[in-house]
Amino acid sequence: MEELIRLRHELHRNPELSGQERATAKRLRFFLSRYQPHELYANIAGHGMVVVYRGEEPGPTVLFRCDMDALPINEHTDVKYKSNTPGVAHVCGHDGHMAIVSGLAVRLYEQPLKKGNVILLYQPAEENGIGAKEAIEKLRELDLLPNFAFALHNLPKFQKGSIILGKYTFTAASKGLIIKLTGRNSHAAFPEFGLNPAAATAEIIQHLLSLPKDHHFQNFVLVTLIHVKVGEVAFGTSPGSAVIMATLRSFDDSDMQLLSESAVTLSKEIAIKHGLAVETEFTDEFPASACDPELTHLVEKVAKQQNRSVTFLNEPNRWSEDFAHFTSCCPAVIFGLGSGEEQPDIHSPNYDFPDDIIADGVTLLEAIARQVTSS
Repeated sequence: MEELIRLRHELHRNPELSGQERATAKRLRFFLSRYQPHELYANIAGHGMVVVYRGEEPGPTVLFRCDMDALPINEHTDVKYKSNTPGVAHVCGHDGHMAIVSGLAVRLYEQPLKKGNVILLYQPAEENGIGAKEAIEKLRELDLLPNFAFALHNLPKFQKGSIILGKYTFTAASKGLIIKLTGRNSHAAFPEFGLNPAAATAEIIQHLLSLPKDHHFQNFVLVTLIHVKVGEVAFGTSPGSAVIMATLRSFDDSDMQLLSESAVTLSKEIAIKHGLAVETEFTDEFPASACDPELTHLVEKVAKQQNRSVTFLNEPNRWSEDFAHFTSCCPAVIFGLGSGEEQPDIHSPNYDFPDDIIADGVTLLEAIARQVTSS
C-alpha cells in the first residue's frame, strides 16, 4: 500500500483541471507500465486511459471507473504533499479514486483473472459533466463496452471503510441554465429612451426560485441562483443586456425535464412581456445516477462478506456525478466509500483524501471484479 499512497501524494501534489489532465495521465501510465496490462489505450475523452486485463477464459467484461480531474479551489491544508498549483487542488478525492483503481491493476497483475475481462477507465473531465459521455463513445468505437460498470466515490461523514448505497438513485440530476436578455442601452439621464432588462431580471429570478413549490414534482427539486449580471459598471449608462445563471437539480430525470421546460418557458414569457429578446442554453448536464438494483445488492453482499458496515441512503446525494451516463449503456452502480465522520466535506479547501481507506477500496473492488467475472 505504500506504493499506492506515494502515487496518491504525487497526484495530489500535481492537480489538473477538467480537460487538462495530460501530466496526470503520464504519471499513471508510468505506474501502470510495471503491471503490464494486456491493452492500454490513451487519449480517451481527452487525456483519459482505458486499461484492459483479460482472463484465461471467456467471461463477462466489467468496468471500474475513476475520475482524474481536480477543482479550481485553493487548498488550505498543511500536508507535505499539498498542491503545487495555485488555485487548483484535489479536494474532491479523485486522487484517492485513481490510487484505488491503480491498486486493482496491481492485484490483477499479481493474480490474473481466470475468466472474463476487467477494464479500468481513468476518466477525465468528470467535474464539468463531459468526460463520461465521451469515454462511452470511445469505448463503443474500441468494441469495449462492458457488461457491467462500477464506480466508487469517497464520502465524508461516514465511518471509514464503510459502504454507502442508494435505493437506487445515488446522486441527483443537475444542469446549468444560462438566460441572456437583450434590450437597448441609453443614457442614464434618459432611461425612458432605452430598454433596461433589470426589472425583467428581478422577475425571472423570483419566478425561477419559486418553481420548486409552484409545480407538482414527483420528488425533490431545487433551483440555485449562481450569477447575475445586468449591464456594465457605468453610472452614466442605463444597461441594455443581462445574464442570469442558475443550477437546476432533481432526484428524478423526469422532474428535471419538467423543471427545465418550466424554467425556459417562464423566462421567455417574462422577457417577451418586457419587450426583450431572450436566449437560453443549458450546460454542465448530469443525469440522475439510477443504479442497477441487482448490482447494488451485489456490492452490499460483498461488503458484508468483508465485515464492512453498509448504509442505504434515505434519499440520493444532492450533488451530481457524470458516471450516471453509464447507467444508460449497461447495468451500472456507483456507491460511496466512507472517509470518516470527522472528515471535512468534499469540495472544501481543507479536504484531503485519507490514505488509510485506499486498501479498503482496493480489496472491495478486487472482490467485486472476481465475483462478477467468474459468474
